[in-house]
Amino acid sequence: MKTLSYLILFTLLCTIGIYVWQGAVAQTSTPPILQIDPGGHKALILDVAFTPDGRYLVSAGQDKLIRVWNIETGQTVRTLRGQIGAGHEGKIYAMALSPDGRWLAAGGMFHKSNPVEGSVIRLYNFASGQLVALLNGHTDVVAALAFSPDSRFLVSGGGDKNAILWDMDSKAKALDSILSGHTDSIYAVAFTPDSQRVVTGSDDHTLRLWQVSDGKRLATLTGHTDKVRSVAISPQDGTIASGSWDYTIRLWDGQTGRFLKTLTNQGTKVGSLSFSPDGRYLVSGVSKGKECHVWSIPDGQEIVTYRGHDNIVIATAVSADGQWVATGGGANQEIHLWSLRDGHLKQRFRGVGASTWAVAFSADGRELAWGNTWTQSSPTNRRPLEYRFALPKAEALDSRAALDSRAALDSRAALDSRALVPRRLTEGGRGFIRAQDGLGDWTLRTRRSGNYGYQAILDIRLHNRTKASIERGRTDGYAHLSYTFTPNGQRIISGGVHGVLTAYNREGDKLGNYVGHTGTVWTVAVSPDGRLLVSGSADQTVRLWDVDSRENLLTLFHGNNGEWVAWTPTGHYTASSQGDNMVGWQINRGVDKAADYVKAAQLAKQLNRPDIVADTVRLGSANQALEKAGLTDFSLEQLIGESLTTD
Repeated sequence: MKTLSYLILFTLLCTIGIYVWQGAVAQTSTPPILQIDPGGHKALILDVAFTPDGRYLVSAGQDKLIRVWNIETGQTVRTLRGQIGAGHEGKIYAMALSPDGRWLAAGGMFHKSNPVEGSVIRLYNFASGQLVALLNGHTDVVAALAFSPDSRFLVSGGGDKNAILWDMDSKAKALDSILSGHTDSIYAVAFTPDSQRVVTGSDDHTLRLWQVSDGKRLATLTGHTDKVRSVAISPQDGTIASGSWDYTIRLWDGQTGRFLKTLTNQGTKVGSLSFSPDGRYLVSGVSKGKECHVWSIPDGQEIVTYRGHDNIVIATAVSADGQWVATGGGANQEIHLWSLRDGHLKQRFRGVGASTWAVAFSADGRELAWGNTWTQSSPTNRRPLEYRFALPKAEALDSRAALDSRAALDSRAALDSRALVPRRLTEGGRGFIRAQDGLGDWTLRTRRSGNYGYQAILDIRLHNRTKASIERGRTDGYAHLSYTFTPNGQRIISGGVHGVLTAYNREGDKLGNYVGHTGTVWTVAVSPDGRLLVSGSADQTVRLWDVDSRENLLTLFHGNNGEWVAWTPTGHYTASSQGDNMVGWQINRGVDKAADYVKAAQLAKQLNRPDIVADTVRLGSANQALEKAGLTDFSLEQLIGESLTTD
């Protein structure tokens, strides 16, 4: 079973064994949260599962959504939305579907404001999609889940170093025994075929074998030399397979925990493991790299290498009939369905969006450009630019605050029509200015930190001597993955993991954050006049910022189907004919309730305002644009609330 690769841990206090069944009082809702819905995942996919009948796939990831896919059509047929918040709140790090198809469990970073609810597991009735229970017990993020083969038990593991067993026959009540003893976080769990034992894998480099009936530890499995992030158990003979960041897959006896053999060294970190139903084959994914492998058991011969993904794969599953493998990953968060026997690709499950890998400004600052193609051979800041977007001209536009007729609305939409419309870039990016890692005698260089990798430290250098260094860790983006000087050389702007985008001075002091991205910021650039910043992210958006105020002025989503939408922080937007169907607002209804979702298209009459979008960019302020439009009392929350009441 796969588990979380990169995790920000925080500690919350809670009481073991508390559960909330449907009917508990919901918490107050939060303001509407804008969400892109490109029809597929837009962040790292962490779990996939086949339904027992083989007709559907279920997937979950860091975009805070669970999607149910029709295997034949490749389309999403259901989206499950739970309470989310800013930052990590609501990210799903583990998901499991019971073998009888009755229950769906999801764990992650759910609700941070109340300690008792800080690490809940959401339990759904899969047939109806109804959220029926919250399972409280962990005191840190839940990162691993598995149901027993008889569907009677659920086991969960997390950052609190503990595992908990839940009895599904007793309204998912926690059993009395906490499976404790690991000295680091648990990111992998699995049951033996008889549902009598459970295995846990941990960052402490060990696995432990437990008895379900009384929580007794039966064995400690040692031998790995790095984090154990994946565990799978053969459905036939109970052989345990473990995958580690030490690059190895090891086999163990499922009865005693005795070490059997090192199956293979796959040459990179093992991200996920799944057995075929007959126990003859083992599928492995990678936490670093892009290949998936099928190994024969027990000899360890590689029979298939699947190379369809272009980046890491840490979610794998095998269908009940043993014919198909589902793998989730890659640069654009796709799920691939391929043959276990020969690796032939049958279906892709994906949306119309893609990560943004390159951004730039034109030399005159009147256009910005971006690209969505990931190329391994190119340096990060030299990936291709593919589209351009003209910014509004400096001269003022007349606002049309009181237009009500359809003709007037069409007239308003035609304002400054050549600006704010994506067009294909045909010149290959010549004349566009990208990130500047050198300015005069000043240069920027990254280097490795022992804790967080090869780009964790950014050195600010003058005459090839380091004048200051900025080191990142798990609370501020892990690494410097994109960075640039501003044109005057006085500031450095750097992007990292989890949407971190920060400004520093040349002494390395933090000046402030640009808040808005929800995925890794892969690329940045500053306009020639130093006024605007453009950034591109794994969250599939391009964002435009005021450099000084750090206000987000505009966010653009451009689908590979040609549809697009660009919006301001106030919710006003301009879009292609169907673009406003790809963005909307989630309305939380409480931690124990499903969330509502309203598409922007439902509010087009009030929010389709190209004039306000243009003025926001031109004036450098969303509030000033509203004031110019005569909408100083505008309330997006009220507008959405009225829409839900009307519906």
